[in-house]
Amino acid sequence: MGKTSKDKRDIYYRLAKEEGWRARSAFKLMQIDDEFNIFEGVHRVVDLCAAPGSWSQVLSKKVYFAQDEKERKAVSPADLQFLSSNKDDMGNKIY
Repeated sequence: MGKTSKDKRDIYYRLAKEEGWRARSAFKLMQIDDEFNIFEGVHRVVDLCAAPGSWSQVLSKKVYFAQDEKERKAVSPADLQFLSSNKDDMGNKIY
């Protein structure tokens, strides 16, 4: 008999589910950040690929934990209203 799809899932899939991450890609992003400090000095992030949203979860912990508690804002991967506006209307607001 072949393996079922449940048996094929790796350790990171199961670990992500146990720790509340939406996908195992969260571990990949955290590993990259640990090695290269890619979020050092980052204050704003736009996650345009918010499905299933594990990157948004990691970013909310890495970026917003580093800031002052008063300045924290919620991260909502579904809040993409700005995409409907013209990029020229945004002016210098894109970083």
